[in-house]
Order: sequence, then C-alpha cells, then structure tokens
Amino acid sequence: MKARLPHFFSIKQSTDLVRIGRDYDGGYLVSKSDIEQTDLLLGFGISDDWSFEEDFLNQKKVSIEAYDASVSERIFFRRLLGSALRIYRFKRFLNSLNVLLNYRKFFSQSNVNHITKFVSMDIKTQPNVNHLQKFVGSNIKSEQYCTFMDVLNQTESNNIFLKIDIEGSEYRILHDIVANEERITGLVLEFHDVDIHLNKIEKFINELSLNLVHVHANNFRPLREDDDLPLVLEVTFSKHSNVSTDYNLPHKLDMPNNKNGMEYELLINDK
Repeated sequence: MKARLPHFFSIKQSTDLVRIGRDYDGGYLVSKSDIEQTDLLLGFGISDDWSFEEDFLNQKKVSIEAYDASVSERIFFRRLLGSALRIYRFKRFLNSLNVLLNYRKFFSQSNVNHITKFVSMDIKTQPNVNHLQKFVGSNIKSEQYCTFMDVLNQTESNNIFLKIDIEGSEYRILHDIVANEERITGLVLEFHDVDIHLNKIEKFINELSLNLVHVHANNFRPLREDDDLPLVLEVTFSKHSNVSTDYNLPHKLDMPNNKNGMEYELLINDK
C-alpha cells in the first residue's frame, strides 16, 4: 500500500543502517556510526519493551537512562499477580512473568537505569543503565514529570543518542533538541498525529543540523484519506554516518509494526 509524505521529508539515507530492537513493533533503524560515537543512550518511553535499549547495549557498552513513569518493577509484579489469579489466562501469566524477570535482569546492570518520570514539558521537579520512573516533557508541578533540560543537566556527556516514543509529548521538546544538537550523536523519534503537527515537524527538520536518514510509517494507524499521509512516523537522524540520495522506503531492514498488516511503501512528493 502506497503512502505519501510532503517534500520536506526528503532523506539522505544512511549507508550503514542497522536494525536495533525487536522484530516488528519496537525496532528502529539507526546508523552504526552513530552508535559507535555514543557513550550515553537516553530512552524516553519504554513501556514493557526495552529491546531497543538492550540491543543498543549489545552493540556498544554505553550508559543507559530510560525514562518512563508508567512502569516499574512493582507495576509488573502487580500484573503478574493479577494474571495468576485468572487460571484461564495462563498465557498472559507466562508473558507477565517473562516481562518481570527480563526487567529485573536488564535494569539490575550497573550501567542501566530506569527513571520513573515522564519527560515532556517544563516541569519544576526535581550508574549506567537506569529506568527513571518519570515522564519527560511537561510544564507540570509533579514528581512524576521532568523536562528535557532537567535530563540533560544531569549528565556531562556530549555524545548522547536519543530514543523518543512518548505518545505525542515529543512536540513539546523539539525546540530543546535543536538547541542542544551539538551534544547529540543520533536520534530516533516517533511522531504521533502527524496530520495535525506537520508545521511543527517541518520546522524541526529544517532547523536540526543532523541528517534525516530514514523514515518509516507505522501501519498500526491508517492513512489520511485525501492524500495518503501516514498518521504515525518513525524517523531517524544521524550526525556521523555517510549518506546517499539513493534510497528505498521501506528499507530492506524495515518491518511492519503490525505484523498482520500491510507495510506502507513511502513516496515523497517533489514539492
């Protein structure tokens, strides 16, 4: 199925793209060169899937800070107990157990940290792989939230890779990403509700000096009827990779997010 994007999505495709993360939903294409230049991975939004962070760590021994206030070991344990009480949901019980055990294994590493906060707006609140139970990005006085600048101010790293999937709050931090681009080696970002944020996306692409090296349409969402615009996009920006103007979308390493759905073939308008 063909989908169309405005001309400002014209890409210079990286020549060394690798797939990081699990098959189908949760995996992204990034530049191998950017991984090699990174010493800190900041992941905004993990839910119950940290396969991207795990694969990234297998590629390069970096520090990882994963921000998401919607999950924690306690929450995963509660889900496990809930499924255990329903003997007819044995498959769900096994899945909950697997998630809990994998969470403990991955985030127990000394260089991996989960911060239980949301990153999104300007909020005045408050080693290596951490899950921080916070949301990044909002201007709310809450211990569950922190700003993008709060996150950056807690590290001295100037070789940061960003993975951002925060369900619409990404638009709140685009300005700060551009303002701090010199500290960023690469970026994979999920744009939601693309149809109502095209102006913001165009401004961001034009202002960011990193190359737009890949675009993939999420087939869990439909296309806009009048112009076949995808409503959710996964985009990759690179600082260090060699690029080419020859490309195919989808890339050979791409997979449909919905494995039971049809992959979108992306066409980029000339004007």
